[in-house]
Amino acid sequence: MSLATKVFFAIDYFFDPFQNPKKQMKSHQEKVANATNIVYNDRYPDVCLLDTYVVPSDDETKKYPVIIEIHGGGFVAGDKKYRACLSAWYAVHTGAFVLNLNYGLAPKYAFPDPVKQLSAIFDWIKVNASELKFDLDNIIITGDSAGGYYSAYLAALATSKELQEKLDIHTDINIKATVLNCGIFDIRKALDKKSIRILADSICFDFAGVKLDQMDTYQYADIMSPIDFITAEYPQSFVIYSKKDIFCNGQGQLFIQKLQSYGTRCDSFGSTSVFDNHTFSLTWSSRASKKANNMIISFLNEIFDS
Repeated sequence: MSLATKVFFAIDYFFDPFQNPKKQMKSHQEKVANATNIVYNDRYPDVCLLDTYVVPSDDETKKYPVIIEIHGGGFVAGDKKYRACLSAWYAVHTGAFVLNLNYGLAPKYAFPDPVKQLSAIFDWIKVNASELKFDLDNIIITGDSAGGYYSAYLAALATSKELQEKLDIHTDINIKATVLNCGIFDIRKALDKKSIRILADSICFDFAGVKLDQMDTYQYADIMSPIDFITAEYPQSFVIYSKKDIFCNGQGQLFIQKLQSYGTRCDSFGSTSVFDNHTFSLTWSSRASKKANNMIISFLNEIFDS
């Protein structure tokens, strides 16, 4: 087990009680219908599983907006079970049909395999739209940390024909918006940060299968950063970042600047305290996390109502 894997597995274990507080879990899950471990990619049935969360409606004509939730974990850890509270919370406060996804973890599945696995959710949504009453004009992708990376990447894939050609993944899905929580958007710049130097080589090798000093000859070096494939068609976004982030410092600000350079709407919230650090909003209780989460819900409901 690599150093990065040990670190991120430990983070999952120790922060689970804060990310899935029992009282909030009970309150929200009593209101939602929940189905688990549905295969969304038949090529990878052991890892490409999703859980669904929805507040059922008596209105038979109702169509549900869709939220695709992708967990983080440093590319090597994490699980949809750690986003159960978040997924139920989204469903209760937005009326959306939430799809909480798992995917193949590194190093077993190195880039770009997880992108190819996750992209199958687009076809799954279309196939099941009629039965589950999805509103295909109201699809949002959200994720934190590595999940923020994959969310940003899928949105880039949906809006960049160049990236679709490079990966031989083709879709005409319409992504209306993204919510990106302390994500990594420029891989090279993130791994060059002194703050994660002790982990950088391990993360890089797990993620890509090469050491950091081999990145110049890495076969996928030109397509590994979603920020490089932002176009004027990229969906409007809400970006959460921490100015003291020990893993992704500066990444959110880079992403915001890139979107703004295209005139694309990008709302944001940045924490300033070292105690509101990486993916701080997932712990629910601090003043910054409460403000960020309230802003997310307002953003989502505005997008869905527009």
